[in-house]
Amino acid sequence: MSDSPRRREVLKYAGTTGAAAAGLGWLNTPSAAASPIRAADADDAFKKAVRAPLDIVVFGDADSEAAHGLSATLSDTTTGGLGQSARVLNPTQPASYWGGTLKFDVAVSPTGTTYVTVRLWGDDYDSTSQEGASGTNMWRLQLFCDGLQVGYQDGGAVDCLDILDTSPRSPGRFFFHTLPLPERMTAGKKKVTLEIRSMGRIWSYGQNADQLYYKMTTPSRGIYRLYTHTEPYFAPPKGEVQGPAPEPKARTVEGPEALEAVRKRVDKDQKFYLTSANPAGMDAWAFQSLAEGYLWSGSPAYRKPAALDRVLRAIDSRYLAWKADPTVLTGSDQQWQGFGRIGLVLALLWEYLGDRLDQKVTGSPYDITNPGFAEGGDTPMGWEVPGWGKTADTAWSRDTTVARTGSASLKVTATASNGFITVYSTPKTRIGEGTYTYGAWIRTDGVTGAGAHIDPLFFDASGKLIGSDHRKYATTGTHDWEYVSIDLETPPGATQIEMHLRLSGPGTAWFDDVSVVPPKGTGTTEQPVRRAAYIDMLKSSRDYWRQHFPHYTNQSQICAIGIYQANRGLRLLDPDLALPEKKARDYMYQSLGMKPYLGKEDKDGNPTKPLGEGYHQVTKAGLTRELGYVGSYGEVIDWLVMMYESVTRGYDAQDAPELREQMVKITKARGRFRVVDVDETGARVSRIETVIGWRNEVYPGEIAYASRTAWDSHPLMAAAVFKDPDIVGWTQEMVNDGQFYKQLHLLINHSWTRVGLAGLRLVSRDWDTFQSLPNRPARVPTGWDEPDFLFADEENGCVALKNGKELLFASLYWRARQGVNNYARIHHVTPVDQRSATVRQRSAGTTDKTFTVRDWILWDSAINDPAASHIPPGGFPPPGDTLHQSQKGDVYRLAPVPDDVPDPAMGVHFEGVETMLVGRAPFYLCEYGDYLIAMNTSTDKTFTLPARQGFGPARDLATGKVIGAGRRLEIGPLSTLVLYRGLS
Repeated sequence: MSDSPRRREVLKYAGTTGAAAAGLGWLNTPSAAASPIRAADADDAFKKAVRAPLDIVVFGDADSEAAHGLSATLSDTTTGGLGQSARVLNPTQPASYWGGTLKFDVAVSPTGTTYVTVRLWGDDYDSTSQEGASGTNMWRLQLFCDGLQVGYQDGGAVDCLDILDTSPRSPGRFFFHTLPLPERMTAGKKKVTLEIRSMGRIWSYGQNADQLYYKMTTPSRGIYRLYTHTEPYFAPPKGEVQGPAPEPKARTVEGPEALEAVRKRVDKDQKFYLTSANPAGMDAWAFQSLAEGYLWSGSPAYRKPAALDRVLRAIDSRYLAWKADPTVLTGSDQQWQGFGRIGLVLALLWEYLGDRLDQKVTGSPYDITNPGFAEGGDTPMGWEVPGWGKTADTAWSRDTTVARTGSASLKVTATASNGFITVYSTPKTRIGEGTYTYGAWIRTDGVTGAGAHIDPLFFDASGKLIGSDHRKYATTGTHDWEYVSIDLETPPGATQIEMHLRLSGPGTAWFDDVSVVPPKGTGTTEQPVRRAAYIDMLKSSRDYWRQHFPHYTNQSQICAIGIYQANRGLRLLDPDLALPEKKARDYMYQSLGMKPYLGKEDKDGNPTKPLGEGYHQVTKAGLTRELGYVGSYGEVIDWLVMMYESVTRGYDAQDAPELREQMVKITKARGRFRVVDVDETGARVSRIETVIGWRNEVYPGEIAYASRTAWDSHPLMAAAVFKDPDIVGWTQEMVNDGQFYKQLHLLINHSWTRVGLAGLRLVSRDWDTFQSLPNRPARVPTGWDEPDFLFADEENGCVALKNGKELLFASLYWRARQGVNNYARIHHVTPVDQRSATVRQRSAGTTDKTFTVRDWILWDSAINDPAASHIPPGGFPPPGDTLHQSQKGDVYRLAPVPDDVPDPAMGVHFEGVETMLVGRAPFYLCEYGDYLIAMNTSTDKTFTLPARQGFGPARDLATGKVIGAGRRLEIGPLSTLVLYRGLS
């Protein structure tokens, strides 16, 4: 189908009550940015007869490759899925970001849009990594046309030709991915030269080129066929083998042993926090875990006074670190949450704290932690051995039989002549300017070689090593305690040190009474009482984040949680300083879409309204809101649960039925965006729909029925907390499919304290609650045996529908960051095959303002962070020759924005930063195969759909009625029409 303008495509704005008539206007078309194409060239635009591809390249077939003039570098032919030939692209030697390439000629259409579809095998995936973890071999394929890059390597509306993931995309079958070629590159031509380049994976949040671009080290997935065609919907030629529809079964690979492994991990964590962890080094997830352990009878910390003391010492350390460095507030464990977890922990432990809050803050970031090794178990708290820091014949331990003072010392032993071990202090100790004395007492037994010594190492505020070693040795041989010290001036830029205690050569050494003595005249400030210190922290955190309330939904929800938690702590510590409960909940309401989002506040508490007074963070349909539908980042169930429990758990807890109602709605909306298929074992599985997700998605999405496993969540969470019958039924379906235990891998193996906290809530609370829930019949709505549905969200510009044995997901507001780009993203799923496609569509209602596409090759996600000023517009260029963008110079019209949206926020295009709302057209018309989608995203206009001569009669999927081809339909404000011409 051509996308060029023609007379019968005129849309008429029809003025309605309360809406101004907008007059006549052409549908905005993709080719408006390309060379003009006569309307007469596309008179059959609406004819939907299946057309043969313009061209087919069969990779690995000598005749086909020769006919297309294929030249390959670092490539092998192979026999792959279903015995079909393919090409793989190999890495360079030595490895680099770029790998092998395929270059060939293909036929194109001289008018309209030519599409390129690649055929890939659905069983290929990065098997070196566990699902849900960062893959090591998640290679990409990038398309080039006549030497110019087609679309973007990351995050663009026209994306990579392929992104390999850690799970198979459609096991046992081929799938198809379709991209449009720029019209200006095919206009007037019958042939172009395409190139497929393989490359390494991309970390979307890289702060420099080395973090962003990873080297490709193993061969790419097989590339089977490439087709060019003019219809957005690709139908492979008859006779091509595809693979059968799978016959799902239940997964039996993992079992209850996985849950038991989570229990063991949690028990180990709890013992560590209680006996060995350094409170000064405990992050908020760790000290919340210990607080939860104090309340849970299954924890070794249960009702132990030492657990309370350690939690408060950890908070003390956070206070001291913040006083020394204000950025601790904004760089805390969960950035937008600030110090909120401190307020939550106080609410959880309030009844048990006694007079502890009236005691002074303990510790100092200017002191070595556990300098006499009195605290700890087999190894001393606050001391570690780095991975590089020991040879095989060495050992270290906390020795309670030898001590210079106190009750213990550090013992290190080496047996080989070249034995080496270093033990270092953690966290790092803060220092100022001037000359400090660093020392320790050392005792030795039979030490030869270089001997036992201290080595203070300097670091800057970011943790970067400054300078090198500063070794000071003790006497070798055998001797009693000897004081070893060294005077060192703090080098420029250094703000902290690590004290390394080392033994080089055979023998045994003991270390005790480690010290850092500041320059003379350096005084210490008397520490405040905890109550005053905590009030200072919580009030500062609450008020700072009120003035920095972000606009992405997941971020605003995290921020709202932190504001509420901090205020709840203030309500306990000093009620006069706390906001009224209604005001504290207001930030939650804004982040949940229950009230308009009013943005950050000024210093007087007045909202700045950067998106006007009518913008909601969650759509009326229940989806989180960014620039269109969001896949993985839209799965905010973990934050919903945390928000709900911030109100309903702990001392002085309150009911929040209005929060639960909205949270259940959001969770259920996500259920419409699930792809039910099979996993790598052939077992039935439900996954997050990510193909149409605009932000940093992977294909296929993670396993999710109701909630998923992630850093802060596990798959039973939503069912156990909300207890909604549908959500419970979906979760029980997951268990029946055998997919619950598989999702525990992250909780078992990832050592992050954040993940450990999610594991703790699973075994301490949610597992037993879930087991007690009655059986529910509800199943994930996208299952093949479930009723048909149509879900449309005009605010996000997306559609999800089930139509018999078809699922269709569409994002019409597709990665339109700085103007209406007239691209739509489609994911079409049947039991037999899957298609993902970026296709051309038409739009109407835009303004005369425009944005011109830059010569960038990717969208760098980190550039949206105002602090990331070091990132150039468009991100860091990849290694190798300079690349150029085929879409450079395309002109996008801007959508109208509400009158109350300030110009500085919405009307100015900051280089590289997406701009809200200006890319969402008031009206979209998208055709894909047997489907026509007409969507009105405006709040005050009605659009009239022209007669559909080529499309024919069709069934309205919302009403079930058959609509004749000659009928002109009106699409009212915030409404969507989906027609299906298959009728039955």
